[in-house]
Amino acid sequence: MDTAVLIIALLFILVGIAGTILPILPGVAMIFVAIAAYGWYEGFQSITAGYLMVLAGLTILSMLVDYLSTYLGAKHFDSSRLGMWGAVLGSLLGIFLFPPLGIIVCPWLGAVGGELVQGHDLRKAMRSGLGAVIGLFSGVVFKVLIGMGMLISFLVFVF
Repeated sequence: MDTAVLIIALLFILVGIAGTILPILPGVAMIFVAIAAYGWYEGFQSITAGYLMVLAGLTILSMLVDYLSTYLGAKHFDSSRLGMWGAVLGSLLGIFLFPPLGIIVCPWLGAVGGELVQGHDLRKAMRSGLGAVIGLFSGVVFKVLIGMGMLISFLVFVF
């Protein structure tokens, strides 16, 4: 085992875990690529194709949860369809506008804006925005857990 390559892979995995919280970095996808690259480097002796397929599935699941969590959070707080889509649009825009604060503020603004356009009162709009932010944070917690699980499994497979 080449220690330098292992350290580089671990650094990329740790940056990926940071990316599950910071919206600018690709997070779980970065962890998957680091593990796959390490597997390729070492000839897929400890990192198997089956293991990579499981990680690929978790990576796809984390991406789905990333977008659905904001939508479902708003929905759970009785948001209208327009408020839920405003929250999702706000999530997407928040990645590019004023990062990292935009990822919190923009889904909230999108949900509130969607509710106000729908004609609902400010109280309902604020509740919808709160739901979007709670959903967003629940998605972040899910991604952190997946990232940590991938790190631990990588360490188990390598050592």
